[in-house]
Amino acid sequence: MLSHTEPTSDCFFNPRSLRQQQEKDELPDTVFCPGVISDTVTKREDRGLERHQTAEPIKHTEEQVEVIKFYLESRRPGGEGHRESVKMLTDEVSQIQEVRYCLKTLRAQMEARKNQNHHHHKKNPATDVTDLVSNHKPPLPNGVPAQHDSENLVNRHQEESVTLSEATKRLYVQLTEAEDRHQEERDRLKAENSELQRRLEEQTARLQRAEGLSEDRGRRVEGLERLLGSLAVESTGLKEKVAAGEMELGRLREQTQQGREEQHRSEALEKELANMKEKIHQLDDMLKSQQRKVRHMIEQLQNSRTVIQERDRIIVELEEKVAYLEAENREIHDRMEYISGSPDPPPPELTESEDRQQVVYSKVLTPSTHGSSKNLPYIKVIEIKS
Repeated sequence: MLSHTEPTSDCFFNPRSLRQQQEKDELPDTVFCPGVISDTVTKREDRGLERHQTAEPIKHTEEQVEVIKFYLESRRPGGEGHRESVKMLTDEVSQIQEVRYCLKTLRAQMEARKNQNHHHHKKNPATDVTDLVSNHKPPLPNGVPAQHDSENLVNRHQEESVTLSEATKRLYVQLTEAEDRHQEERDRLKAENSELQRRLEEQTARLQRAEGLSEDRGRRVEGLERLLGSLAVESTGLKEKVAAGEMELGRLREQTQQGREEQHRSEALEKELANMKEKIHQLDDMLKSQQRKVRHMIEQLQNSRTVIQERDRIIVELEEKVAYLEAENREIHDRMEYISGSPDPPPPELTESEDRQQVVYSKVLTPSTHGSSKNLPYIKVIEIKS
């Protein structure tokens, strides 16, 4: 009898239950299911020595085949600790499957011995110990060795049951420890995924603020460029006026003998020319100042664009990391499904070495993107002998 409780929502272990023997003359038995988190180990009560010595046929139930499924969270790539934890989980799954196969083989051997005992009782009905005990008659001369063999068989069955119970408890403790390690690994992966999501949101908010600042500075640069164009047009007009004034001044100098009015006009034109030159000088200073401001704004705009490009690159890297973690999660999920979906172990007559999986090729793949030194998950190709 096997008691089963509902597993956790993040990690499902559906066991492949062992064959349960249901017979009236069976000793207390222990069944162990390594795939269930809260499985309990129960024993059937002893039904007495007389019922163990009966020669009734053994009844078997159909073997239930289920699948072990692992759902693992994503994890930041790179680092020896992650690869070691994944390798440790894979080794533990392999050990659990080997122990399951050994337990199944041991139960098959016990079943074969009980079948032999059953055939022995069929061939020698006169030596049936149950008849001797129930009828309370003195044993026949040929019944003594049969009773001795039955007692030896019962003792062997009891020893094998105790050994199987101890091995089952030990394996259950190992499974509990392995599941605790797996829970810790899953919590750590959740925390790292949350941290990556938080960093991605912060980078996105910063990028939006930087884009807003860049748009404001772009508008200010456009306004300064328009102002600079108007100043250049005004400077050109003033230069033309200065040239015209100089030409007029030359003509006035040639006509100095024409009278005082001409002289006063020439002096006025000279003053106006001086004022215009001063204005031109001031406009040149203003133009140079505006040019320096425009260059400074252009440099700030270029720096802002550089910062935006750098943040875009960081966001792309974070997105690649998230995609890589999702790919690694799917790869570990597929690997666990492959391990749990392997064919049933061979019959008991095959040796353990003939049924063992062999690694034929393994390699750590590296991404082909430039400027990235991340390692892809550890890929292992497994050959299964049929």
